[in-house]
Amino acid sequence: MHRKCLIIDGHQDTSVRRFARKENPESWMKRDMSYHVDIPRLTEGGQRYTGLFLVEDATATDLWTITEFLLEQIDTHPDKLMLVLSSRDAVRAGETGKVGVLLEIEGPARWLDGNVNILRILYRLGVRCVHVTHGEGGSEPTFLQGSRSVFGPCTPRDREAQRKDFVGLTPFGTEVLRTQNELGIIVDLSHANDKAFFDVMEHTTQPPIVSHTAVFSLCNHNRCLTDDQIKALAAKGGVMGIVVLPEFIDTDPQRATIDRIVDHIVYAADLVGIDTVGFGSDYDGFSSPPIVPDVSQLVLLTQAMLARGLTEEEIRKFWGGNFLRVFSQTIDKPAR
Repeated sequence: MHRKCLIIDGHQDTSVRRFARKENPESWMKRDMSYHVDIPRLTEGGQRYTGLFLVEDATATDLWTITEFLLEQIDTHPDKLMLVLSSRDAVRAGETGKVGVLLEIEGPARWLDGNVNILRILYRLGVRCVHVTHGEGGSEPTFLQGSRSVFGPCTPRDREAQRKDFVGLTPFGTEVLRTQNELGIIVDLSHANDKAFFDVMEHTTQPPIVSHTAVFSLCNHNRCLTDDQIKALAAKGGVMGIVVLPEFIDTDPQRATIDRIVDHIVYAADLVGIDTVGFGSDYDGFSSPPIVPDVSQLVLLTQAMLARGLTEEEIRKFWGGNFLRVFSQTIDKPAR
């Protein structure tokens, strides 16, 4: 069953983490258990995988360097890697046993610097997913949201109180959103504050994603989605990617298990339908031991979903079908 699924991972950080450690560019071509992800493990056992690969770290210089690194790796290893610019590319990567690479940017304010035309340049280089923020925000005209996001555990009452203080999309953020919709660049709301989240829902003309998150009702953390956010995302045809990061799955580390991940999948599916639920590991983006130890062991999650009674069709949608639909409604559109 697992090998039949096209896996689309909404977010993982291995390229940025390796860059930060100044690794040899070829290092990820070998098994290395100090990381959650490497190319051999991505396709181990016939697994078919496309991931959204992060291309920026702390500075604009890092953005260009990591983008260059990934594009060079794709050119150097055409038998193993494939640049994903469309939904068909993601399918073809799986059919040919290659790892699909979709370029993603998480902290846009620091590299756009108030100039939306840089987004058009990145589009030409192959970037197809851009976040509203990596938590940054403020009154400066270069920010896309008007106040910073909050990160950490919180009670439902605190979450509601925070919403009154958040400032949503700035004029520049609205311009960037409009340009993303125009070009066919996926809008990712993973780190957006709640006001910016709902502003995007009001103005976007294409389905957004929340690439790496979980359900707030099951784990009271600011990075998890509340029920009203999940419903709003579903109404727009968007997808939330469920993480393997323990802190987002349960406030009690002892309860952060694979079965608890399935609880999040089932909760969201019961709330709005399985079409809104996908996978977003955040592998190599955190220091805690992941619940699913590494990318070669994702079959454990498939087994847990089958044991819970999810159908093969539901599991295929979770692993990649839902993100593939969003690709077809966003990046497949010809840029205007």
